[in-house]
Amino acid sequence: MPIPQQDFFFLRHGQTDWNLQGRFQGHTDIALNATGLAQAESAALLLAPLRIDVIAASPLLRARQTAEIVGRKLGKTPSFDNGLKERHFGRFEGLVVNEVKASLGLQPHERLNKHLPADAEQWHETRARTVRVIGGWLDRRPGETLLFVAHSGLFDALHEIIFGARLEPKHAPYWWQHDGKSWSCDIV
Repeated sequence: MPIPQQDFFFLRHGQTDWNLQGRFQGHTDIALNATGLAQAESAALLLAPLRIDVIAASPLLRARQTAEIVGRKLGKTPSFDNGLKERHFGRFEGLVVNEVKASLGLQPHERLNKHLPADAEQWHETRARTVRVIGGWLDRRPGETLLFVAHSGLFDALHEIIFGARLEPKHAPYWWQHDGKSWSCDIV
């Protein structure tokens, strides 16, 4: 199933202490820190003047908190979908990313895709899930503008699928637009 050619917004959750420490978060339920709460408030102000009909979010605490802050500002109650959770990193969860990379002989800029443990969600699985869940929401809501509040893994997968390259998202809302021929993705 391809991504329907329908505009939408994507917001990565605000910062957590584990983001600052460079740890694999995955399914570990980490709350926003003070900076993350402020980022969610800032995103809410940017999104407030825009037409958003539906907020679909990951149920993990960091995304849930972000979606609820934005939802209050927009007067929308978020819907939570397990399909929007971050990738599960298996036995790597809680470990420092660059320490794991160093132990595997990788440089900090190198990707770990081929080195994830067997109990982690593999990159091809993340890509397929991202298309399935975001495409499913868009298919069920034609003519509506959706805001997805989720994680960098899903954003990276979406960006790679559409543009051929991954992009580590900022903690800011992105507007994905399709002009009938091609996609664009810009910070709001």
